[in-house]
Amino acid sequence: MIREHLHPSDLPLFSEDLDLCQQIFDIVRAEAEIAPGSPKSDLLASHIIHFYKQGIRNAAQLLAMARTAVIS
Repeated sequence: MIREHLHPSDLPLFSEDLDLCQQIFDIVRAEAEIAPGSPKSDLLASHIIHFYKQGIRNAAQLLAMARTAVIS
């Protein structure tokens, strides 16, 4: 109900949202061999959350965007 009246970037992340973001994070971090807890790891997490809050909710699209963020 709350999701119907707010812009996607204004919504809080619910557990299912965080689950998807965590899955994408784990995949990309492992692929890029980024150390857990490193500054690059933190930056990757913030990129994924940003993309998700901007409306990229499809797992394949989110994965592609996260991989691109690691390269740049």
